[in-house]
Amino acid sequence: MSPRMSKSCALVLLLAMSLGLAVGLLAWGPIVLTQHSIADPRLWAGMPRAFNALACLLLLTAGLAGVWLTRVGRLPAGLRAAWLGFFASAVLQAIGSAALDLAPGDWMRAMTQLFSAGAVTFLLLAFLAERIDAAFSGPRAMEIGVAISVIAASWWAAGQLLSHQGDLRALLLLQALPLLLVPSGAVNLAGRFTSSADWLWMLCLYGLAHAAELADAALFNATGWVSGQPLMHLLSAVAVAWLAYRAGMAPGSLLARTADDDELTQRSTSLNTSS
Repeated sequence: MSPRMSKSCALVLLLAMSLGLAVGLLAWGPIVLTQHSIADPRLWAGMPRAFNALACLLLLTAGLAGVWLTRVGRLPAGLRAAWLGFFASAVLQAIGSAALDLAPGDWMRAMTQLFSAGAVTFLLLAFLAERIDAAFSGPRAMEIGVAISVIAASWWAAGQLLSHQGDLRALLLLQALPLLLVPSGAVNLAGRFTSSADWLWMLCLYGLAHAAELADAALFNATGWVSGQPLMHLLSAVAVAWLAYRAGMAPGSLLARTADDDELTQRSTSLNTSS
């Protein structure tokens, strides 16, 4: 099968799976935000749930590093916008999650859902732009990505305002889309700057982070010292940091030039020693 045919098949299968997931969520019925109590309420320096909030600092740092590395690097202009959108959304998600941990509330929790949905939307666009068509990181695609994330959040907000029964299905659909890259076969498509292994590791961390969030209280009850919330932030930070590193290793970028210089130095030293 030709590369072009492989890309087309993967994209069609990804769209079909996305449609199937949307139909499944539609049949499931409304998914309403429930009252959530954070399992680890310990104080530190007078701050409630401080360890959860402090764990967000790593995600914030990884996101800021990604923004910087993408800007100073030499990713093609056609790919840069989606990556910047992803890392900026990760920064906002870290700030929103820290605020939610310090002052829990439905609205702040919905904002973190919005930032999370925005992050995965831009991440998916970055993947498609690198492997299928750079147009997925173009202005029109970016506008559509922002609009979809805002509409999904507005759907929840409208339900919350009218009946206090905000429906999270649209936001959950967006957050689940990256996981479809594996069964659709899209993750196996060749990329110029990231490998299939990069995305498989990232998706594993992404899935583990959400599993840790669901097991928040269970983990704290089992260990007595760590809950799922800070673990979720840490796993997310590792995933974002790795993608930031890969963005910095793009050909001609700062990290790539440093790595090349180190390799040349080692070769020169080896030649001088042998002579």
